[in-house]
Amino acid sequence: MAHSSSVVEPYSNNEVLRMVGGYVFLVPLVMQAYLMNPVYERSVGARAMRLGLMPLIIYLVLTRTPQRLYYPMKEYFHWNFAFISFPSFHAVCLAIQFGLFRGSVFASKLQLIKAGNYRADLYDDDDDEEEEEEKEKEGYQKHEEVTQTLTESSPSFLARVKFTIWLLFSPRGLETSWAPPLEIVPEGPSMSLGQFFMYTLSKLVVCHIVGTGLWIFAAQYAQHPKAAFGVFAEYIPPLHFLTHLTSLDYITSACFGAVSWISLETLACLFNLLDVLVYHVGPSILPKDLAPGKFNSRLYPPLFNNLSSRESMVEFWSRGWHAIFRRNIIFCGWNPTEYLFSGFGKDTAKTAGMMGGMVFSGIFHEYREWVIAVPSRFDPSVPAFKMFVLCGAAMVAEVNFKRKTGRLVKGWPGRIWCLIIFAIYGKPLVASCCRLLIIGLQDRKRPRQGRHEPSRGMEMAAIRGSTLWISARKLAGRIGLLTARPFQQPS
Repeated sequence: MAHSSSVVEPYSNNEVLRMVGGYVFLVPLVMQAYLMNPVYERSVGARAMRLGLMPLIIYLVLTRTPQRLYYPMKEYFHWNFAFISFPSFHAVCLAIQFGLFRGSVFASKLQLIKAGNYRADLYDDDDDEEEEEEKEKEGYQKHEEVTQTLTESSPSFLARVKFTIWLLFSPRGLETSWAPPLEIVPEGPSMSLGQFFMYTLSKLVVCHIVGTGLWIFAAQYAQHPKAAFGVFAEYIPPLHFLTHLTSLDYITSACFGAVSWISLETLACLFNLLDVLVYHVGPSILPKDLAPGKFNSRLYPPLFNNLSSRESMVEFWSRGWHAIFRRNIIFCGWNPTEYLFSGFGKDTAKTAGMMGGMVFSGIFHEYREWVIAVPSRFDPSVPAFKMFVLCGAAMVAEVNFKRKTGRLVKGWPGRIWCLIIFAIYGKPLVASCCRLLIIGLQDRKRPRQGRHEPSRGMEMAAIRGSTLWISARKLAGRIGLLTARPFQQPS
């Protein structure tokens, strides 16, 4: 392609030393997380240092992205998508959160209960009712006592390192003061370490088999000029009339949506198994202050919260979808927008915050593709951004409907409403993904005489499916997406 050949990439090789320079931002980011320790909660100097490191981290992340990329970008597109785009944006969000946060990482039990995110005491499960009542009477004074105890006990350096690792690799923050409410992220099942291992391993095998099968079909649909209907016509000739109705093909979109769902579930299982290994081997090989604490399976809830039962856009995105980046969206998108519109009334501010969160989510999804996209493949129509903005508009419509009628969008009308939204706005996004991320249709050679080759297509689908699947698994290795490592507060 003429226009793509004029693109000059900054590097022609993949030297390790060059790439290491692109990860310099990890040094100030780790320092920020280290200074989030409750020991430094009252330190003005620590707060000032966290704030000062914020612009430096953002600058290093954004300006050194080319150093972290693998070249040529056209060949390493999937690799860069998994290793560079997600961690880069997440690192920027963490820098903003650590730099601007002015509160306590941990909260008292009563505070968590009032916020609806108390997940059972990990280390005091046997407290009797009288002790619990006495603790509740202490109220918010308990937090001050905890902070004072942590400060006076002066945890060891290894204990602080352990806290830093836990904070960086716990995006959902299930043990923090900003933990999602139980209605969004419920408690996980109560199991022993061995039972949890077998349960997770079984789920991983099922997800991998189902996901790989779905991906083979999805890639096959994406390769065919007539998408899913064209594939059906190849194998079942009487269905050839469907090739004239490709505008009604929503099977391809549904298949890619299912692939995304199963992919994330697979990642969750993989990194939960990694945590099991750390809990099993860690106490034997790590120093006491660095070794993991008591394993609690309740801190490993399902990644998705009854997603298939959600009957409105608000329920789907706020309570059903995964909460991996919930903190990023709320802190960097929802809260600033809500604050800007606070002068227009509480309801208006809340609605604006909701819209701000969805806009931020759209920017996040577009950034993932833009930062590692071959310029000739980047879609200027920004379909991901449009989808999330329009989903946000649908959520605002549901909220206003409730305010005016007093009724919720639910039941079968709500399900049909959700299907319509995703069908209309999701199809352009999937089409863009087929072109940008998955197959690269613009570079695909057309089959002779316009006929699709099913056997070759299935073979290539399997190869590409395996490649993306492996890359997706490695995605969370950089940012620890789906793990929740309990941190035992120093006594």
